[in-house]
Amino acid sequence: MKRKVFFIAIILSALGGILSAQHPVKPKVSEQSWRVLARAQVAFDKGDYGDAIALCEAAKQSRAKEVEWNRYVMENTLHAPEVKKSGPFISDLMPILKEREDFDALDIINYWLGKRGSAYFGNSLPNLYEFLTRLKEYPECDFLQAKIYRLEGEYGMALGFLQNARAYAELLDVPAQKFDILYETADLAKVMGDTKEWEGSLLLIVADDGLYKDEAAKRAMARSAGLKRKDLVDYFFMLNRHSALNSIRAYFDLGRLYKEQKRSRDAWNMTASGVVCAFTWTLEILKDRSPEYSFDGLAGFFTECGRYEDVMAWAGKNSVWKGFYEMAVSAKDNGWNSFGSSLLEIMAASCPDEYWASAAKNLGKR
Repeated sequence: MKRKVFFIAIILSALGGILSAQHPVKPKVSEQSWRVLARAQVAFDKGDYGDAIALCEAAKQSRAKEVEWNRYVMENTLHAPEVKKSGPFISDLMPILKEREDFDALDIINYWLGKRGSAYFGNSLPNLYEFLTRLKEYPECDFLQAKIYRLEGEYGMALGFLQNARAYAELLDVPAQKFDILYETADLAKVMGDTKEWEGSLLLIVADDGLYKDEAAKRAMARSAGLKRKDLVDYFFMLNRHSALNSIRAYFDLGRLYKEQKRSRDAWNMTASGVVCAFTWTLEILKDRSPEYSFDGLAGFFTECGRYEDVMAWAGKNSVWKGFYEMAVSAKDNGWNSFGSSLLEIMAASCPDEYWASAAKNLGKR
């Protein structure tokens, strides 16, 4: 009898293994990939890099199980006759899924609609399914691992993880983290002396902000800098506005790179774009702080900036005053001496940062 029970137990165990292989198990809440990654981040912050790496790998394994579960649930849902008959649109299928009490599918769909919105998937359930299958990649984990390997001096491995994170940036839970990945890649490439990768990463940052590819806007900036009028600098900033907060640093770095390469017009385009973006962002902050304020000249703008410690801190951190200075230098490099000299004169008299006011004054004397 004991032998019979033993063999039955073996058979049931084998069947259980087969069934579990055929039917993925819904992951436990405590094992959700984002929770494991959060623990990896805590370990990283504490300097426990070995634990952080192990937890990153565990998070990727958890993500793989989640993808397996999501695929299993959604495949069953998509193959259901009622779903096939009703077409692909999520908005049409939700009442049907509720009627079928397909709660696992509803949980998955509602979760991703809450994060991305129906429009991201074209209101299509097959599109959502296809997106879920690509989630086996985990760019947040790659990014964290890259930072660890960089700190450990393993630059080649770090760059590989960053490149993979960049390739799958569309899967990021927080889309704006793409810029953190690109800046980290650019910084590492610069340390490694890889100018091509450095430039390429910076160009990817500015590529989609609207200004970089706007040749008409760049020609207009160059044309207005070359005009002959007394209020030339103020006129320039009256005309040119563009909001692209994440691109500011990249524009400035590209401007410096192209200056080193003696590409004076490209250096101007990048530096001027960075200044215009920084100016536009700061102007919006000033208007929000003081609704009665309106731009009537760069000198007044500088004075207004000096009233707010956080604005000054942000401008200093993002090299905004240095950007204005380099813009003046770049204007002179391109033959627009009137613009460059006028900008230096305004900076010398009104820039709220003493260092760059002094630098502008000294350069203006030459």
